[in-house]
Amino acid sequence: MALVFLVTTILPAHAAFPVERSWWPKVPSLGFSSTEAFTPGVREKSWVSGYSYAEGASSGLYTRSISCTSVDDPACASADSIAANFILPPCELNEGELCVDSLQLSNADGKLEPATLSYEVPSAKFAASKSRGTPFGGGISLWNSKSTLNALGVNQFAVQVHLDLQNMRNKACLTDTKLCSFELGNFSANVFPVKLRSGNPEDQCLWIENSSCAAITDFLPGTKVALTVRMDNSLTGFLFGRMQDVSMEVTPISKTLNALRVEASPIDVPSIHAFVPKSDLSKYPDLVKYWNQRRANLAAIDIASAETIDLGSWPQYAMNDFLAFNNLVQSGEIVTSIWRFGSGLGLGSGSDCYKDKSRILGLVTTNAPTYEPTPPAFDGAFLNYRVGGAHFLADGKTLFKGSYDLALRSEFARCLYGFSNAPLSASISVVSSEGGVQDVATESLRQDSNGQWLYLSAKNFTFSSPTIRIKLVQKAQVGTTAKPASVLQDIERFNVAGRES
Repeated sequence: MALVFLVTTILPAHAAFPVERSWWPKVPSLGFSSTEAFTPGVREKSWVSGYSYAEGASSGLYTRSISCTSVDDPACASADSIAANFILPPCELNEGELCVDSLQLSNADGKLEPATLSYEVPSAKFAASKSRGTPFGGGISLWNSKSTLNALGVNQFAVQVHLDLQNMRNKACLTDTKLCSFELGNFSANVFPVKLRSGNPEDQCLWIENSSCAAITDFLPGTKVALTVRMDNSLTGFLFGRMQDVSMEVTPISKTLNALRVEASPIDVPSIHAFVPKSDLSKYPDLVKYWNQRRANLAAIDIASAETIDLGSWPQYAMNDFLAFNNLVQSGEIVTSIWRFGSGLGLGSGSDCYKDKSRILGLVTTNAPTYEPTPPAFDGAFLNYRVGGAHFLADGKTLFKGSYDLALRSEFARCLYGFSNAPLSASISVVSSEGGVQDVATESLRQDSNGQWLYLSAKNFTFSSPTIRIKLVQKAQVGTTAKPASVLQDIERFNVAGRES
């Protein structure tokens, strides 16, 4: 049985993004699969495109597109909207203010060492635009570690930091300059272990140049990564990541520019899938009802066809599919080694504290195959966050164990609860709809030396619950003078409420 749960750290050995099809149904079926495996060709280069409605229309679907040489390209001035995907270049190339500042990787002693820039992958270049507030767009960068190797035995690591920017009122910018600025749609920072070698159709290539493939592989166990990115104030709210044991720093460089440093270990995430033969749909009336709602006018065609229909959800959008197929979900053979963080979707709920758009408020990371892309919801007492995953790994025997890390800006946490600067303690639980109880195997609570961030972590528990719950408690102060807490004390017991099955 698959259970909505928290998820883990060390998984069985796995190949670097193999093509996984052994689970594909042998008869026409309905279902979904979800994986973090890299999709070739996605955001590997910078680009700018203009989009327009049908001739004479002022709304509806975009029917025309044009490639732009920049966001200020006169050829794109009449486009109804402009979308830009920019890869941030290394800072040492002095191509733009927003850039990749540094990469560090741990050596055999576990100490972080600076990696050296090898080169920036050739890509179209897009100049920054002060009038429209867009950065320089360049290419992925390749870095060489001093002593850290990846699973292919080389010291090569690629950094891909991309921004999706949009201006949905581009044509109006011709007459009103207030409408010219772009909004940040998505931000993602990735570190990939790679090896440059002759192209192979079986390789998953992060990029290809001169018949050389940057083949993606895995991190070796014990590797720790620290990435520093110079980013403007448009990156706010909650971030989401695929990593574990997280620490982060946000250091102002100017009124509009920050150095964002994230240090963490990579994490392994298995794929999941669930399918029902169409001949057996009569046994699953609730699933058929969900499918009709999910697919609307296409549902009848899906069911009548002689093909297998895979909803193919991205992990952050697969929660509803997961819940609909819950009892049928299995882990797949692909297990992806990931180091990534980026922006999420929407604001948090339950408190006005989430409305702070001036800074980063927190970072949520998990190895759950599916998760909610929105921040943890606050119900007045607990921060609640739902994830989902299969109970076992692909062998059907090994329990899939959970990993969850939450970094909270201290001021945000105190805003939620109305706390002063007195020391805090916390409890973490994973609560199932059935209400059983399971102890969390590993938990921790700490605060950084500057008192800026709180870090909460729970690991190594099995999947059988829909919601992770965190509660902060303020400890009684001695005396009358409030002093900032430098150390979090008296960590309360961490529990998992759930039922194994």
